[in-house]
Amino acid sequence: MARPFPLQAARDLAHRRLDDAADALRSHAQRLRESEEKSAELDRYRNEYQVQRMSQLAEGMDAGRLRAFDAFIVRLDEAIAAQQLDTERRRSIWESARQAWIAAHRRSEAMDALAERHVAAEALREGRAERKREDEFAGRAAAIKAGRS
Repeated sequence: MARPFPLQAARDLAHRRLDDAADALRSHAQRLRESEEKSAELDRYRNEYQVQRMSQLAEGMDAGRLRAFDAFIVRLDEAIAAQQLDTERRRSIWESARQAWIAAHRRSEAMDALAERHVAAEALREGRAERKREDEFAGRAAAIKAGRS
């Protein structure tokens, strides 16, 4: 009978940690995508506002309205800069999560390889034991047959 893999608990733990790392990676990837989308949205909004400013400026705009446009564009630029910082921070967090997933994946694969080696060694051990039993049985049968002759 094959012996159980002695490191099965460690293997199970490695698989759980891999699953947890994959969940964290997916979560951080989603947050990064959301941050990138928000950054792109702010860029689009700024460009639209800039086009609107240029259009109204061409039609003639009073100085107060021009200052309001410019002040709003400055606030948009500040929001864009803050969003870009947030996106870079989230990208860094995602990269750390990716590295953690890679490490967990390697550990999980290593434990799987050990388990496969254990199964192969057990099959070899059982095969040898079976051949030994068969040889003993054949020897006994030959001895009994030789004793009858």
